[in-house]
This record gives sequence, structure tokens and C-alpha cells, in this order.
Amino acid sequence: MFYVSKITPFLFALGILNLFLSLIFKISGDIQGFAVLSVFGFIGLVLLGAMYQIIPNSQNRKLPREWVSYIVLLIVLYAFLNIYGGDLREGGFFLFLSSLIFLFHVIPVLKNTAPLTVRFLIASVLYLSLSFLLLWLYALGYVPLQLAVHTLTVGSMLNAVYGVELAWIPMLLMTTINIRKAEKIFIAKQGSTILFLLTFWSLNYKLIALVSLLELGIALAFIYLLYDMMKRRTMATPLPPVVKLFFVALGMLPLGMIVGILGASYPDMLSRLIFIHADLMVYGFGAFTIFGGMMHLLPRIVWNWKTQKGEAQNLSINEILGDKDINEFIEMALILYALFLATDVLFKPVSVLSSVLYFLILGLFLKNLIKAYLLIFR
Repeated sequence: MFYVSKITPFLFALGILNLFLSLIFKISGDIQGFAVLSVFGFIGLVLLGAMYQIIPNSQNRKLPREWVSYIVLLIVLYAFLNIYGGDLREGGFFLFLSSLIFLFHVIPVLKNTAPLTVRFLIASVLYLSLSFLLLWLYALGYVPLQLAVHTLTVGSMLNAVYGVELAWIPMLLMTTINIRKAEKIFIAKQGSTILFLLTFWSLNYKLIALVSLLELGIALAFIYLLYDMMKRRTMATPLPPVVKLFFVALGMLPLGMIVGILGASYPDMLSRLIFIHADLMVYGFGAFTIFGGMMHLLPRIVWNWKTQKGEAQNLSINEILGDKDINEFIEMALILYALFLATDVLFKPVSVLSSVLYFLILGLFLKNLIKAYLLIFR
């Protein structure tokens, strides 16, 4: 790891806190609070933290003027203090300001944009800043919240996931991807996302349902690309647990899209289907992908940080978070997640149990990370 971002763990921690808080808003039925904290507070901040780590390393360069990243972190904290206090206008403005500073901070690092993963990441970064701008404009009453939410999820999150997994999964499996097919997916993804977001400007749900089929098709093409890569593996070794988590999450992606298409096709059902859509896309696909990414990335960040300081010299990175720990997490988390989905579609107050079950998933996830940190700092 060439560069270690000092603020990434803090942005990840704030993201996990917002995921926890979003479940409380979900119980209360506050759709705005639930959407802002789960999408922008959780996924958005994790993406911001991940980009600060991944982009410099994709270029084998250190981040210039690292002190700027601390300013970004402080502005993010101030933004969410306002959001927690109910002031989305000021919170949204400072969240957008933080993303704008971040954008101009990382642009000078990007010298080699030829790799496909880097181009996916650039698209993700641009959509991330745009989504924060649209959240602020929503707070001012100019655009619908749905546009801001899907700019982050479909625009930023999917571009980031596709780009990172096209690099990480072949690396972890010691194999190669069909780069020509991957290039076609990148081009199709950029065109379909622009068209998809334009439909949300008008909130014509039938048109949204039709255009969503393009995003679903691209998601299925991406999954098949990885499946095709798996078929061509020459080494019959067990899948690394992190890759298992990525594949589990990818299984939820088309299901979440289909539920979203169904909700757009039948607006009378939207008020109920929107939560199932979020269960699959945010708490399922998004969260499980992030769990896998954090389990892979966070211990390495902290271990490299300590190693650069001359500490943790006698500790191997493979000792920090073992395959057994992650496999056990996957097994228990999937059982709890299935119960979470089942209880969330039931009547109140039984549906409240779904959030309690998800708190247990978060507890298991944090237990693994805490165990890793204790090993590093022992």
C-alpha cells in the first residue's frame, strides 16, 4: 500500500454510525431522515473515505497537501451536526462544500486515467459531488429527493463498485477479466446512468421503470462477466471470504432493481415497496459490499500506518482478520439478513423487529473490526 489515508477510518466510522441511526429513522417512518442518513450519511461518506485511500494508490502517488483532507473531515462533521439538528439546508450546503474541496484535492493526483478502474472511479467521484449538490438543492426546494438519492446510488455507488471489483476480485483470485467486455460495460453504464437520472427529473414513474431496465441489464452483464471469469479459473482454491461477501451482495443487486422497477410501474404500491427496495439496495447490496470492502481495507490501512511508524513489525497482515472470522460473519449475517427481510414486510409492531435484527448484523461486523484493531494495537 503506497499511501495511507489518515481520515478514511474516521469517515468509515461516521458512515457506520449513520447506518445505525438510519434504522432508527426507519422505525419512526421518517422517510427523509432515513434516506439522508442511509444513502448520504452511510454510503456517501464510505465512498468519500474509500476514494481518499484508493485513488492515490491507483496512481502510486501520495496525496499532495494532506492537511486539506483534515479540513474536509471537519466540514463533514459540521455538516452532519446540522443534519442531526434538523437543518438540512445548512447541512446539505456544507456536505456539498466538503465534496467540492475533495474533488479539487484529488484531481491533481489523477495522471494516468487509462486503466478502466480509474475511469469508473472518476465517474463515481463526479456523481458523488453532484449528488451532494442535489441534496442541498432538494433542501432548498428545487429538485426531488429521489433524484439526489439515485445520483448517489446509481451514479456514484455502482460506478465505484464496478470499478473496484473489476480490480480487486481478479487480483484476489489471481486471474484476469475480459477487458473488452468490461470496456463495453463502462461505456453502456455511463450512457444509461445519464438517461436514468434525467427521467428522475420529471418523476415520470412509468418512464423510470422502462429506463431502469437498462441499468438492470448492465448489472446482469457485470455479474455475468465475473461469472465468466470464475469459470476460467485455473486454480481450484476456495474463494477468499471477502470475494464471497462481494458475490453475496451482487446477488441482491438485481433483486433490488426489480423491486424498484415494480414500484415505479405501480405507484400505488410504491409506499410499501420503497422500503423493500431500500432493504435490498442499501442494507443489502450496498452494506454487504461495504462490509467486505471495509474488512479488506481497514485493517490494512491501520496496519500500514503502524508499520510506517515502526510499529506492528512482528504482525503479519494475514493474522489480523482471518478467513475463519469473515466466513463466520457471512454465515450469521445472511441468516439475520433473511430474518430482517422477512420481518420488515410484516405488520407493525412486528416489523420493528427488523431493525433490531440488523443491529445484530452491525454488532457482528464491528466485533470483527474491533478484534482486528486489538491485535494491531496490542
